[in-house]
Amino acid sequence: MLGACGVSEKINTFTGSIMGTTYTVKTVGDKGISQQKIDDRLAQINQIFSTWDAKSELSVVNQQPVNEWIKVSGELFYVLKAAKEIYQQTDGYFDPGIGHLVDVWGFGANKTAQRPTQSQVQQAFENSSIAYLMLKDDTHKMVKKTRDIYIDLSAIAKGYGVDEITKLLNTKNYLVEIGGEVRSAGSNEGKAWTVGVEHPNKAAPIAMTLKNQAIATSGNYRHYFIWQGKRYMHILNPHTGLPANSDLASVSIIHPQTMVADAYATAMMAMGSQRATALAKQRGLSVILILNQQAHFKVTKINL
Repeated sequence: MLGACGVSEKINTFTGSIMGTTYTVKTVGDKGISQQKIDDRLAQINQIFSTWDAKSELSVVNQQPVNEWIKVSGELFYVLKAAKEIYQQTDGYFDPGIGHLVDVWGFGANKTAQRPTQSQVQQAFENSSIAYLMLKDDTHKMVKKTRDIYIDLSAIAKGYGVDEITKLLNTKNYLVEIGGEVRSAGSNEGKAWTVGVEHPNKAAPIAMTLKNQAIATSGNYRHYFIWQGKRYMHILNPHTGLPANSDLASVSIIHPQTMVADAYATAMMAMGSQRATALAKQRGLSVILILNQQAHFKVTKINL
């Protein structure tokens, strides 16, 4: 969870609920936007990407038959294309095509978290992977090839929403946050915005200064379930179909785009510290890893 630190005399704050979570928009000086404009834009985005709304564009897409091309909106196409690119860049550890697995483990919309049977996992696993999604750039069409995959963009849509709200702000100094994913620009009281990355067992967060950047965090210490004495984290390993057996408690990514930071944070949580460190160095990503070392937590910063 991220929280803004520092208060300005002329700070304007807008808050609300969207995508099953909350949002906060802060601007300095002139308001730069109205509450209604924020709510209207977020409602538009939710109507595209929600897996909870059976009438959303993504839900309609998920109901389409296999091997049948369908034209989608420019926004959905843009995010799907970005998702496929990040899927490739992360060796498949970011995979929004595993919605069936998310559901069978009880982490999806209107589901109850529980340990599924091996056959249930196997069946869902066989119909999972964004690799089965084909896109046509010139026509904004998509098709589910061979497998009836279920697309869940939850790990990238909030970041996209943050980026889109920043485009509406008629001010140079702002901070936008949706469900813990944050992007800021300019300053507050003459200083760059500071946010806090939650530490699993410390009251004081890790302070991070954002200079026209975004930060997204993925962690396993809040979202999980316990079944017959065993703890299962909500982030799945797309290569096994099982909850990720990761040595990481949380990953925070600092990047110019919140959408990209959001997706990479999820991928790195799934892959564990060794692969995450190598990927961060390979792609020049700024990352904070918090490793769970049984008796204590270790904070590792890369390219910071």
